Amino acid sequence: MKPPKTSPPPELPGAVVVEVLEHPTTPTSEDGATWTGPEAAELSGVQAVPNRDSAVLVLPVVEGAVDYRVYRLPAGARVTDVNGGAQVDGTVVHCAGYRQRNDRFSGTRELMQLVEVTDLAEPTALVVEAIDAPCPFQGHLAPVHEDLEVTIDEVPEEDRIRFSFFTAEEIRGRFGSLIFNGHGPGAQLAQPGPTTPPRVLARTWVRVTPSGRGAPLTRDFFEDFDGTGGAWAFEGRVSGHGRTYTQGRRFGNASWEAFIYNDDLERAQLSEERGVLHVTLPDWFQDVFSSVVLVPRKPAALSDADYLHLTWEVASNATSRRYWWVGLCGAETAGETFDAEGRFAGNLVQTSFFYQDDGKNVSAENWNCLQFFPRDGSPFEIGPWSRSEADIRVMINQAGAPDRSGVHNLSPAQYPSYAATPSWFATQDKDGNFLKQILADELTVGHRVRFDAYVRRDRLVLYVNGEQRLCNDFGDQRLTMAEAAVAWGQVLYHSAAERLEFSRDYNDRTGQRYYLENAPYADEREWDNLGFESGVGMPAMMDESQCFVAR
Repeated sequence: MKPPKTSPPPELPGAVVVEVLEHPTTPTSEDGATWTGPEAAELSGVQAVPNRDSAVLVLPVVEGAVDYRVYRLPAGARVTDVNGGAQVDGTVVHCAGYRQRNDRFSGTRELMQLVEVTDLAEPTALVVEAIDAPCPFQGHLAPVHEDLEVTIDEVPEEDRIRFSFFTAEEIRGRFGSLIFNGHGPGAQLAQPGPTTPPRVLARTWVRVTPSGRGAPLTRDFFEDFDGTGGAWAFEGRVSGHGRTYTQGRRFGNASWEAFIYNDDLERAQLSEERGVLHVTLPDWFQDVFSSVVLVPRKPAALSDADYLHLTWEVASNATSRRYWWVGLCGAETAGETFDAEGRFAGNLVQTSFFYQDDGKNVSAENWNCLQFFPRDGSPFEIGPWSRSEADIRVMINQAGAPDRSGVHNLSPAQYPSYAATPSWFATQDKDGNFLKQILADELTVGHRVRFDAYVRRDRLVLYVNGEQRLCNDFGDQRLTMAEAAVAWGQVLYHSAAERLEFSRDYNDRTGQRYYLENAPYADEREWDNLGFESGVGMPAMMDESQCFVAR
């Protein structure tokens, strides 16, 4: 692999210098065992951004580094010297990985200077290493092993492969530890990467303190997946309302309902562990629209004056066919969005081209809906940038409108109509001048991004890691629902077509190396800290002068 490009570490709000422990290059296991791994130079300058039960480590540039990895040394964990490489056994290894691009692959990967570590309950000692090889792709993680096969003849014969979902125990058995965000590809498409341990270029041993779960971030509903909601259980099949190849499946616990549609022979899996919700989603024989939709068992209130605040964290790499999705949908009459038992009474089923101006309402009941979601930008120049690598589309579906006629794309037309559908490709000031690309800095599959949305009946404001990225006034298309079901989800649409589209001459996106090499036919994301509260005032940091009014 060609040495990656490195950049100075980003300046993240809330970053603090971490405590360096004694003997930083020869750490001691939590059971008191002395260091048995190879020596390495000392790594200095590590910072951390604490979260409730996790932290993002901000790492310095190390000459020759191809990846970074971070891990605890719990009782029984050991690091050993294997032909000069450091083999890590008995723990969980979090890796930095590489930034993805919706642009032509230059031949050089861009090493992230960030590693997110989850499942931190208290101040925790962590080993941080710069290594000379990428962490291996660990395979798709799922609670139950599944073997899948690519059967569609749309892709070349060499791309019609078998691949698997692996359990945590299987990944540990192959690599010695459970690995997250490994990007090093295997010898064959979508297969786990090599098991040869890397050489460590620099090491330190630090103590990282999470901010603590404490009070919920939002009043009306909040979930940080600490297990209090109970186990997720299969609750039965649901109709696809003529939009799916098979019936959907409903899962739930005390806090949530989850709906899964068009997954390959019902192979999609979700699990709540390590303080996050992990979702692994394949599409039906690589050919249709698969989705997972998560709905809290509680309606949200909307107002003409105050805001409904939504918050969530999820990795934000997006293409034209796989991305996170947020929806607010509800009946026109109060009390009809959820039934008497508190179950969601609607059905949110995306269909092909739902994001177009003539797409079907995501609500099978034809309710009023607000939807917003990222996609892959445009291959054409915008502002001072060579191209836009991401966009966010804002849409409203009118209640009761005839099929395909009640769609209103409320996003600004930042390109001419012949070049791109209206969407937020860049933030803009009050005069329409472009300030920065809307989400191109967050095309990652590893660490999660924090999003906060503020919704009134006439406006959506979206923040990314605390920074305002868009303010979209709805004009005469106000929300009319009496109450809202809040929905978070992810989609994977026709992954075989996506694979072919990545290398189109006019829209080359071969910079999506992780999806090209490791995860071509399944979308895997982790969600955390999801919540909402009604009756919130305008955020203090909001700049109303930047609000675009849909016409």
